[in-house]
Amino acid sequence: MVDIALLNLARFSLYIAAIVLAVIEFIVDAVALAALNDYGLSSGPVGAAGWTMFVTIISLLILPILAFGNVLTRKNIKFVHLFNRILYELIIVGTLCLFLFISGIVMANYAGSGGCFGFSVCSKFKAATAFPWLSFFVLLVLSVVLTLMLLKVRKSGGDIKAALSYEIQDEYPAVAAAPPQAASEPYPAAVQGGNTSYYNSQPDFSMPVPREDV
Repeated sequence: MVDIALLNLARFSLYIAAIVLAVIEFIVDAVALAALNDYGLSSGPVGAAGWTMFVTIISLLILPILAFGNVLTRKNIKFVHLFNRILYELIIVGTLCLFLFISGIVMANYAGSGGCFGFSVCSKFKAATAFPWLSFFVLLVLSVVLTLMLLKVRKSGGDIKAALSYEIQDEYPAVAAAPPQAASEPYPAAVQGGNTSYYNSQPDFSMPVPREDV
């Protein structure tokens, strides 16, 4: 199994790379959208670039939270730990990976078929097409790293639904079982029929009667 420190380093480095690529994609996609709108297109390539812009904005909102979860937690941002559980993090990254794959396919379809029109427009559109693929491959590798971390948590005895991604350990302490409790003796039932009860009753005493001489 890969060392957990190496996995944590790879996880953080891939997040930084994905954030940088998302920033670049935001810029080049905005330029491509502006060029397409100036050209007078209202569908097709514009829709593809618009979907890519949507995915890029979502990535820019979520990826920093996942990358810097430990820092944000120290700043008392309470909701961060909901995203940084290793299982949920893997689901989020996998979903973004799927969205970027769709973006790359749609953008490449128009860029390769000449549907973006005009040399200057196509050059900008093709630049915007390259970065979703780069982001896709980075997040794909990140998904593999997160999967290895998840397996590490499971093998070490941690809770895969509760383990925070930035606190993954080599081993988790075993949870000690609660010591068996001795069975308690039931309280004896009160004696009925006028006899003495064990609780809330007083025993009967027979007082001697003084004898009188007649």
